[in-house]
Amino acid sequence: MLKLKNYKVLALILFSSIGILYACAQLQQQPAPTPQTGSSPAMIPAPVPSTQVAAATAPQPVSEEFEDPTKLPTPGAPYAKQNRDPDVVMKDLPKDAVDAIDFVKSFKDNIIKPRGSLDPNAPEVPPFPFDVEIPAVGAMPNVIFPHFPHTFWLDCANCHPNIFIMKKGSNPISMVKIVNGEFCGRCHGKVAFPISNCTRCHVKPKEG
Repeated sequence: MLKLKNYKVLALILFSSIGILYACAQLQQQPAPTPQTGSSPAMIPAPVPSTQVAAATAPQPVSEEFEDPTKLPTPGAPYAKQNRDPDVVMKDLPKDAVDAIDFVKSFKDNIIKPRGSLDPNAPEVPPFPFDVEIPAVGAMPNVIFPHFPHTFWLDCANCHPNIFIMKKGSNPISMVKIVNGEFCGRCHGKVAFPISNCTRCHVKPKEG
């Protein structure tokens, strides 16, 4: 009887194993589920070759040949090396009595044509013909401040109201303050002719 029971147990184990193997085989033969309508598998972008990245970020070479700045349509790179050199670009501009570039004469002689704005789409605003007389101390001739040449390339907001208040008697201008970088000294002596050139501003002799 003991041997018979052992055979029955072995047979039961054998049949159970066969059933499990059959079920696994059926699962492996089932097709993979199809994606739902309207969905698509995620697309992973291919990596950009390192050579393309290097080409896109590498600085572009600058031409060493001279380019006439008057023939360039818009400011900005790439400019020729010489065209960025002030000694080359401004070498033919007229000079004043102290050998500084006379930009006003350059404009009046149509040698230069300043842009009204860095924005190429901004409308052109004509220069403003308005002179302001500023009394000078002592026997020094009075100053005539001409808006006309300043508005060749400056907008009203460049000076008003932060540098000059637009009201008579509201600007306590003095040479000491100008030398220290206030009022006219914000530009003159830096990007405009130096304040040592007195006769450029003190042009109207006092009466009497």
